[in-house]
Amino acid sequence: MIEKLNAHVHSIFAPYQNAKTAKELEEELLQNLIEKYNDYKQKGSSEQEAYRLTVDSIGEVSELLEAFNLQYCELEQAINMDYSRQRLLDSDFRSVSVHDGKFNSCDLTRSDFSHSDLTNSTFKSSNLNNCIFENVNLTSTLFKSSNLKGVIFKNSNYNKTHFKSCNLAGLIFDGETFNQTIFEGSTLKKASFRDATLKNVQFRTSDLKKIDFEGASMDKLTYNFLIGAKVDLSNVTIL
Repeated sequence: MIEKLNAHVHSIFAPYQNAKTAKELEEELLQNLIEKYNDYKQKGSSEQEAYRLTVDSIGEVSELLEAFNLQYCELEQAINMDYSRQRLLDSDFRSVSVHDGKFNSCDLTRSDFSHSDLTNSTFKSSNLNNCIFENVNLTSTLFKSSNLKGVIFKNSNYNKTHFKSCNLAGLIFDGETFNQTIFEGSTLKKASFRDATLKNVQFRTSDLKKIDFEGASMDKLTYNFLIGAKVDLSNVTIL
């Protein structure tokens, strides 16, 4: 009869198995019902009667779970936001957390992303003219074929950030730290990396004319690549 009770509880939770806490709730409810079933038996009820009374005691748990599942779905949607193909000029994205966010083909002119977590997000073919990325987590974020004219990057995390086919000409990255960052097919003409730290950074087929690395520190791999590209590294420290 315990197996039958287990199967009944599992059938209630079956539609909600995608929710991370559903299993915990299922186990907790089952344990409570087993205790209640045993209590009914100790009080003289037959197995069938104890089972019926136990199941009847569940009440409107299905309604509770429907509300729980709705909240979970809303949370999932909030975490995995898709802002693609929208006009979001002057938007305030300060202090938001948007993992795996999609900002593709968006006009985000003058938007502020300060103090946000944009881990693994994508900005493809987007207009980021004069946007602010200050104290932003850009881990594994992809900028592809996007307009970055006048963008402010400051005190951000560029771990595995990928800039592909972007115009970064004249941008200032002074004092920033780059780790496994990739600049691919991008224009970096007159960009400034003064006093920046670069570790295992790749500059693939990018325009590096008149780029400024005054006072920067970098590992040997990054240094050797840039020397091969005939970049002036006369005042650089090798890590």
